[in-house]
Amino acid sequence: MDARDIRTWAANHRAAAEREREEARRNPLSAAEAYQSALALLVFDEAQNGDPFRRPDPVSDREDEQVRQAWTKLRARWPHGR
Repeated sequence: MDARDIRTWAANHRAAAEREREEARRNPLSAAEAYQSALALLVFDEAQNGDPFRRPDPVSDREDEQVRQAWTKLRARWPHGR
């Protein structure tokens, strides 16, 4: 990866954050508007990616498998019959 690309990305990110702060200062949302916007984002996410409680989660799957492997190693060391 080129360091110039990273610097450009970081500069753009800072400029966007500053623009967002300025917009929020000039046009603040009421609590009701902020809540409605958050709900709209959740609806959009679900429309794009499906039900968040049923979509595949590779990170959780990997962590669950690591727990199973650790448990299997522990069980293998226990004396039989206990």
